[in-house]
Amino acid sequence: MREEVVQRLLDLNREFYDAQADSFSGSRVTPQPGFARLLPHLPQPCPRFLDVGCGNGRFAQFLQENNRIGEFVGVDFSEALLADAAKNASGTFYQRNLLALGCLDGLGQFPAISCLAVMHHLPGKANRLRLLQEMKAHLVGNGRLLISNWQFMDSPRQRRKVQAWSQLGLTAADVEPNDYLLAWQRGGFALRYACHIDAAETAELAEQAGFTIIDQFRSDGKEGNLSLYTVLTPNLPMLQS
Repeated sequence: MREEVVQRLLDLNREFYDAQADSFSGSRVTPQPGFARLLPHLPQPCPRFLDVGCGNGRFAQFLQENNRIGEFVGVDFSEALLADAAKNASGTFYQRNLLALGCLDGLGQFPAISCLAVMHHLPGKANRLRLLQEMKAHLVGNGRLLISNWQFMDSPRQRRKVQAWSQLGLTAADVEPNDYLLAWQRGGFALRYACHIDAAETAELAEQAGFTIIDQFRSDGKEGNLSLYTVLTPNLPMLQS
């Protein structure tokens, strides 16, 4: 994908989350059902936890209410959502561009990191791979990375949101396979970018980034399967005999 297209889609999503922060946060108040199934994968103790793309802090609030983590660090590109996160959870919050090299610099190491409902909003497979590699660099030892990706194209209800790329002056040739332009109609009409990252692409990205998948399941939404959750751990170097 050309860099100017990546930037156009990233700007679109940034504009969306800034303009629709209230309506977006209002639609994401209660914990997702899949959150509870992630709890057994958290190291115990877990003195530090990093949430990449923390949004309004819903996952942080869930973890803190269940007394499963110590220090919480949240990162997001939306100033408005970070302000909501600071109201919903206690921790330290940073505004970062998740497509920028070194976006997690200075945050230290963590036994567990989450990146929930984030990667499908990052344009370009190469950029998603880079973020996975960057998160891996901030995991300690055999730490855990918890990710989820929206399976919107598996739902007829969600597929109705797909819009023509011509609304942005783009064509399908300008983007990558499984990239879509989606409508948002809660609190006003808006557009945002998303990629349908299925289990096969998740496995490919994990292998390329040097992770092993240790669990995967689907949960959430009216259908009960709109999120694909994946728990990963870094591949450790082979010991020489």
